Amino acid sequence: MPLPPQIARQTATPTSIGALPPDLAEKAARRIAFLGLALAVTAPMSYVAEYYLQPQRVVSPSHVSLPGAAAVILFVIGIAAFLAGWSRRVPANLVVDLGLIFEVIGAFGISLSEYAVPLAPGEPVRGISWNCLWIAVFAAAVPASTGKMALASISAALMAPVGFAVATVMGHDTIPTGQQLALLFLPNFVAAGWAIPASRHLHSLGTQVSKARQMGSYKLIEPIGLGGMGEVWRAEHRMLARPSAIKLIRAGAQDPEQALRRFEREARAIAALRSPHTVSLYDFGATEDGRFYYVMELLDGMDLEALVERHGPQPSGRVVYILRQVCRSLAEAHGSGLVHRDVKPRNIYLCHLGIEHDFVKVLDFGLVKSVTSDAETLTALSGGVIAGTPAYMAPEMVNGGEAIDARADLYAVGCVAYWLLTGATVFSTAAGAVSTMLAHVQEPPAPPSSRRPVPADLEAVVLRCLEKDRSLRPQNALELLRLLDSCESAGNWDQHRAADWWNRHFTLGTRA
Repeated sequence: MPLPPQIARQTATPTSIGALPPDLAEKAARRIAFLGLALAVTAPMSYVAEYYLQPQRVVSPSHVSLPGAAAVILFVIGIAAFLAGWSRRVPANLVVDLGLIFEVIGAFGISLSEYAVPLAPGEPVRGISWNCLWIAVFAAAVPASTGKMALASISAALMAPVGFAVATVMGHDTIPTGQQLALLFLPNFVAAGWAIPASRHLHSLGTQVSKARQMGSYKLIEPIGLGGMGEVWRAEHRMLARPSAIKLIRAGAQDPEQALRRFEREARAIAALRSPHTVSLYDFGATEDGRFYYVMELLDGMDLEALVERHGPQPSGRVVYILRQVCRSLAEAHGSGLVHRDVKPRNIYLCHLGIEHDFVKVLDFGLVKSVTSDAETLTALSGGVIAGTPAYMAPEMVNGGEAIDARADLYAVGCVAYWLLTGATVFSTAAGAVSTMLAHVQEPPAPPSSRRPVPADLEAVVLRCLEKDRSLRPQNALELLRLLDSCESAGNWDQHRAADWWNRHFTLGTRA
């Protein structure tokens, strides 16, 4: 399955030594695209304003063609830079290198335009060349190594005498004095001299960011998601050809050492889970500034929230197919004393995995939410603050005062099923988080069939999961799995139908 465009662009060629990190190179490429578009727009407008909208301007025909040619050069090179910088198919670091060539050609076009009309021997030189601004803007917008920027900036400055020589050959009648030549050309070389250290500084900041992103054996490549606990990055192992996802968890514990011990204990517990439907945990640790992180497998697919938002409510057979896999993941984790507490569509990922389609992975499973060792783990983590997502929160999580067990996760599974079947949450979130949480405690849920047709046996299972009294719900994930297996629609979805759906609807992978 092909990579999404933003990732394919950055992985099409290996990262060379000294190259910018992909996300920083991507930003530089976008700035080159903007510069190209600005040049392509302003060059023809300046030409028209200078030579056709000023009646007092008298230029012999032999000179009119030169600024016209300069305008064409600037327009063409500007459009080329815009297309290269905006395209997702050209690697971003290559766009940065091509941008330096764009700088030189642009400087040549500017010089042709400026020197199209000769100076009289005694005519004063007022102001500085537009090339000075062009060179300075490039240094600020496009970070490059010292050698590359020195070559590009000096070459751009040299375009002033080159452009002047071409203009002279094509029709100049007088030769400026030495003082005039110095005032025309010297500022360009001063700008080039400033551009070299400025760009070097920006480039060094980018490489420092790249080094700072080295986390043990892993290198952070680009951010791919933000969550309530932190941020997720696409990463690469420095020695193994294995892409990964690293989640950085925001620091905030009052006792960092105790938090780190808890994190290590519970990360080890998660890493020991073997269900193929639980996201694999490769590694964990803490950064120098006290942020915890863990390394997971990188998945191709979409979460259940995106599935419904893009493709609408799902067939009952597919819903059962998905929920059964969720139950297998939860059953193992609950047996290990781990309660997820944040089961929701965004934490359930539907994958294309090898030859499997609609393969479910449960994400964010149980980290710092273990109840195996002592009760303080949950309370100390929360610090009196309710943890979870209001639209999928069991009543006992809202009430507090009760130990949270596996049945809270099964209530959330019922909420997920409701979302998949109807495209709506059990209770509206429009009134705010507090109202939504109170509704879970006080209001009976509307049957899914009140929104759209749902098989009666499947609806009964969903409503049983949504019971306020947890003693009336399925008591464990295996019991819920058996109830789902007994639904008439349980056999209405298989790998053949899943593969057909993916081939029709899912042409680009989404990394998470």
